[in-house]
Amino acid sequence: MEFNLAAVHEAIAAAIPDRECIVAGDDRRSWAQVTDRTRRLAGYLHDRGLGRVTPRAQLPPWESGQDHVALYLHNCPEYIEAMLGAFKARAAPFNVNYRYVRDELAYLFADARPVAVLYHAALGPTLEQAGPLPEVMICVDDGSGIAPLPGSVPYEQALEATGVAPHDLDPDDCYLLYTGGTTGRPKGALWRQADIFVAGMSGASSSTAWRRSSSGRGTASSACCPSPR
Repeated sequence: MEFNLAAVHEAIAAAIPDRECIVAGDDRRSWAQVTDRTRRLAGYLHDRGLGRVTPRAQLPPWESGQDHVALYLHNCPEYIEAMLGAFKARAAPFNVNYRYVRDELAYLFADARPVAVLYHAALGPTLEQAGPLPEVMICVDDGSGIAPLPGSVPYEQALEATGVAPHDLDPDDCYLLYTGGTTGRPKGALWRQADIFVAGMSGASSSTAWRRSSSGRGTASSACCPSPR
């Protein structure tokens, strides 16, 4: 059996809805609360037209076939919610190093071509300098007092959307991980959710994940080129 990360989250939430799912300092969110919030974020992304574009079976292994969502955030509960919300919308989230300066950020966004970005308010000025902005921008309040970029929607306002129950979830849905670029510029590593679950959560070796994914359903990790919308 292969797993989809959004489906795994939903299954755990159904079994232990009142248990703590996210603990960050004094902020504690139950599985039921996180499920509701991530479904609402998925609903907002759906309303803005995001989601899966092309099934992986119709693509070469280096293309995602999904809309990309940039997570330009410090470590926080909203980061986890944003990743799960993107998964439930069947979009492909990816990490953005908050230390990047303008030129690094511009390169990353030109390479990944995100349709949406979730960002902390304090990172907004660098995001604005980096070039063309994604069509969907969601700002997470970080207490910095810096105003959101024009056209942004506050995160909690986005969560006012009607939640959607995830459907048609697939182990082939992608998670996009950008390398640190220590030997050059960052590169996108494309993981099937089924493989990142095995490699990252159950302690299996990467070689095991690779063998499982090399059976004709795409590679566990490969250089990524997003499909044009």
